[in-house]
Amino acid sequence: MQQWIERARACRWQDWDYEETIKAKLLFLRYLGESFARSGAEEAERLAEHLEAYGGEEQATLFASSRMLPAPLAAFGNAVLNPQAPLVYPTVLAAVEEQNKGGQELLAALVAGLETAFRLGDHPQAELMGALMGVAHAYELDDDGWEVLLGLTLGRASGMLEVPEAGFARGTLAQEIVVGASLAREEWSETMALRTKVPQEWLGALERTSDKPGMKMFLMALEVNADETVAKFRTKADGRIPTPHLEYYIDACMGLEDVCCMPQFFRK
Repeated sequence: MQQWIERARACRWQDWDYEETIKAKLLFLRYLGESFARSGAEEAERLAEHLEAYGGEEQATLFASSRMLPAPLAAFGNAVLNPQAPLVYPTVLAAVEEQNKGGQELLAALVAGLETAFRLGDHPQAELMGALMGVAHAYELDDDGWEVLLGLTLGRASGMLEVPEAGFARGTLAQEIVVGASLAREEWSETMALRTKVPQEWLGALERTSDKPGMKMFLMALEVNADETVAKFRTKADGRIPTPHLEYYIDACMGLEDVCCMPQFFRK
């Protein structure tokens, strides 16, 4: 399973065929629609005001804000505002935007994380492992960086590893993952950064699917209606994306591998 994990961290968007790539894009479009829809709530706007007040470099999208925020704050806010979405979405999106990467990298990192979570099945750490894998992919962590990220995350207080279902605690975990992965790109001493490997229990859960070593199980098992997904996006994004840009936005998402700045390129 260690070999599978290494392969997942290095997979490319070209590893999937056309139909599977379309599914990945539709899933991302669904996430965007849900996030835009939730961003107009009164609490969402108040949260955005609080996070904007910290200032800092404009690196990543916060859906409830008219400006971009530092990547860890964007991950925090988006994880809080859309708790129904797997944690891999706000964390990977923040990581990709911080580095000004494009749709190819975004697709590959998202599916790496979603595939990992899917293979873990009903394991209580499936969502967390998926987010860690997706962000490690987005930051191109090597073996040492991956172990540093695991050490930072798994070194949290006992009993705090499960991903909170909602609220600020969910956002805090998303923020920690982005900060940890960003730090893990550098070389650190053992004193500064504890290294940890994937727990054997998690590997045991992944072992159940080891007879299929590729990166396609999640997408192959998924049924996504394209027309329905696009229609729902139009409804949910209405009023949040300027009308003249709405169809262009959908087209850009469906051609994501050719887009260099998602998801708020229409504001630039």
